Amino acid sequence: MTSRSDYLPALDGLRAISILLVIFSHAWMGHLVPGGLGVTIFFFISGFIITRTLLIEKARNGIIGIRTFYMRRFFRLIPALLVFVLLSATLVAMLEGRVPWLDMLAALFYYSNYWDIAGYFHEGVLLSPFSITWSLAVEEHYYLIFPFAFLLMVKLPLRWALMGLISVCLIVLVWRGILFAELGNTATDTYRIYKATDTRLDSIVYGVIASWLIWYRPNLLKVWGHGAWTVLGLALLLFCLMYRDQAFRDVERYSLQGLALLMIFPWTVLKNTWGSRLLSHRLFLYVGKISYSLYLYHWLVFVLIDHYAAHLQLPIRIALMLAASFVLADLSWRMVERAGHRLRKRFMLDPQKEGLSRATVQ
Repeated sequence: MTSRSDYLPALDGLRAISILLVIFSHAWMGHLVPGGLGVTIFFFISGFIITRTLLIEKARNGIIGIRTFYMRRFFRLIPALLVFVLLSATLVAMLEGRVPWLDMLAALFYYSNYWDIAGYFHEGVLLSPFSITWSLAVEEHYYLIFPFAFLLMVKLPLRWALMGLISVCLIVLVWRGILFAELGNTATDTYRIYKATDTRLDSIVYGVIASWLIWYRPNLLKVWGHGAWTVLGLALLLFCLMYRDQAFRDVERYSLQGLALLMIFPWTVLKNTWGSRLLSHRLFLYVGKISYSLYLYHWLVFVLIDHYAAHLQLPIRIALMLAASFVLADLSWRMVERAGHRLRKRFMLDPQKEGLSRATVQ
């Protein structure tokens, strides 16, 4: 078991798994690869990491800095997003002769999930390259709320804090059920449940629960991190993927996936197991490191290839998509994201100066 402030390399590896699921699903293999599960894993990781960040800061300083929290998020997320949006808008303007101002605003101001649900993303010659930012909007809405909720939670006994988190998960589950019953199971309604913050927030909260339990009850890992729980969690994930009933997929699926991730998380990330060692391989660490830019640019590459190279054989399209996506993501990491890190240091927001690990803040 790692200490409360140790870097968790397997966490970057798990992030790599989530982004690879998304990429291969979008690479014309959505019928075989569960890209939606990749997004759910990413949500879970975000909940875990942000909670861990604030718990470490609270333990070290006795308080948390709300302004510092949002400044860290700004320099972590905005530079790469801004460059992606400007580049995508330039390409759309060159290829279609229009500037997608409204779509750009939806992406930059983090309401693209509801913009997408309402069908406002303009699709002309190309699919909208900005629609990929829907999951970033879900996470940003969580960032807007959670620091303030955290201030309340840390004052409560552990039992009451956990009951509050579990209640959120149950409320979101019930809300999905109400929406499904009222709206039906058309493709549009499924879209609403899949992409809205109010129906996907629990995927993040499961990660919060994991972080809270590990922080306050690390002794639970003796049992919680047993391989049997991992096997059960993987079996539950497999069931969620194989059971195709539409009501289940829109309502219970996300809750069961959250529980499954809770089961497998200690064995795959926290404990010294062959699973955590595999996820700590340098290839997984590299993919995890560039995962944010990779998430953005893989969709832009897909949009271009799907329109201009749709006639090519599938293996060639996949190879082109992977190569171009990784090149653009690597450039974005080196030239844009790292510049954001340097700006964060200039504003005395360097995570290492703050005593936070790399896996904690990313």
